[in-house]
Amino acid sequence: MKVIYTILILLCGCTNNNTTSILKKSNQILQIIDNNEEFIEIENNNKPKIFFTLDPECPLSKSYSRTINLLFRKYEDEVDFYNIFSPIVFSQMKTDNFMKKYHINIPLIIDTNHILINYLDAKITPECFLVDSNLNIIYQGLIDDWVKALGSTRKKIENHYLEQSINDFLNNREIKVKKTNAVGCLIQRQ
Repeated sequence: MKVIYTILILLCGCTNNNTTSILKKSNQILQIIDNNEEFIEIENNNKPKIFFTLDPECPLSKSYSRTINLLFRKYEDEVDFYNIFSPIVFSQMKTDNFMKKYHINIPLIIDTNHILINYLDAKITPECFLVDSNLNIIYQGLIDDWVKALGSTRKKIENHYLEQSINDFLNNREIKVKKTNAVGCLIQRQ
């Protein structure tokens, strides 16, 4: 099994609540640019991508780490995976400890300026986004229906929303559920 651990870090002191983003595409790079000309780059390899918004202090991010790792191992050859950490105040130590403790080997994007968060319109951790090779959202929301509401879980998962969407997309089938409402910790906005 190949293990990928990449850290893409965006460092900038500028903050602005303007959320307009554009996507530029080259042969190797997809670049999301905000109005301040700040950007995040993602590999352009014509594969669908999954983004997970996570927070090392969110209990549900911790609870879903095993499921995220299982999905990564199952689909890593067909889909690119990324974890997005978007705290306004970034702590390298907290993030490193979270990744190590929960054995997460998925590439990590530190998005303190919320460029990708705004582009995806992410609001919750954990929240997942399955996008096509042009970063069009195919599915957004819950990983599965284990969590009914904050503090309330099911004994048995009935709907594996993300995995079903992955399978449908990879097999050229219509995505039945395109969006669910994520449950978890609110992403702190600037």
